[in-house]
Amino acid sequence: MEKIIEKVPEDRVKLYDVIDDCFPDKKVCMFDIETTGLSPLNSFTYIIGVNIKVDGEWNIIQLFNDDGKSEPEIIRAFQEIIKDYEILMEFNGDRFDIPYIEKRMNVIEQKFHISMTNHFKDIVSFDLMKCIKPYKFALGLPNIKQKTIEKYLGIDRVDTYTGGELINVYLSYLTTHNSRHREMVLRHNRDDMEGMIFLSAVLSINSLTKGDYNIQNIETAAKPGTDRLMLRFSLENSLSLISEIDTCAYGCSLSVKGQRTILNVPISINTYRYYYSDREKDGFLEKNGFYVPSHGTKLSLIPAYKESARSKEYFYLLGDDFLGRKEVVNEYISAIITQILEYKGR
Repeated sequence: MEKIIEKVPEDRVKLYDVIDDCFPDKKVCMFDIETTGLSPLNSFTYIIGVNIKVDGEWNIIQLFNDDGKSEPEIIRAFQEIIKDYEILMEFNGDRFDIPYIEKRMNVIEQKFHISMTNHFKDIVSFDLMKCIKPYKFALGLPNIKQKTIEKYLGIDRVDTYTGGELINVYLSYLTTHNSRHREMVLRHNRDDMEGMIFLSAVLSINSLTKGDYNIQNIETAAKPGTDRLMLRFSLENSLSLISEIDTCAYGCSLSVKGQRTILNVPISINTYRYYYSDREKDGFLEKNGFYVPSHGTKLSLIPAYKESARSKEYFYLLGDDFLGRKEVVNEYISAIITQILEYKGR
């Protein structure tokens, strides 16, 4: 086994790295694997990359199966690293990397009678791909591959190969020990590991849906080119977004630039009913006024009005119960932002 350690300069990733903000007081590490195939029964692991913070700076550790025989050793070394951490961050690792390593550990124990310790059960996994997948349409991403998301964030990596293309390069290295082939496979994994730090910037989007912002202003405004009213929320995000978001759905619009967010929601003047149950005959309270839509999200703190007892679309009356209560406004904003960002173009 060969162990390669590289320190990532703080000024290179500091604009993207929001790990400490999103996981305060938690020890976070990241990992990614390179394998000779997709089936853990018919292939093996040849690199495990791990990102850990040392004295406030990210270090990339690469555990390299340099002789084709060191897989048990690199897995053991990896498990020894993660036992001291609370969050294990990966990209598509919940579906591939973690189950693959666990199955390889079983194979190694059964075939080679080497004892392996599994620390995956002691750590919380966090899949960055799962985090950004709901926002694919809103962000205009053609797919959710790591390189695609890196390009969205403005990152252009040097590596031009896929993991699949490098399998034969690695297998060739085992017989030729060609230094260029060694550099190619290590470079690919190294760039994936650094890219994962860049990818952590997408957590800023996640924090927005969870209400991590301050409300700066609430006002009414006319929708451009119409006489329709919009309720406009101006927000200051706690975390700055690297790339701008400018999207719309359900008649609402969302614009995010750095730490500034503008959310516009349509206002309707109508008469809706607050039903005492899901049955029309149980009665209702009817009110005429200015309403904003919920788009299927029912708030927990104020009455929800509907057109009919069986309607699944809720409306909220713009009064003191709504606008005068910060916790209600925050719940509403977060719900609408989430609905817009997770819109799939239906």
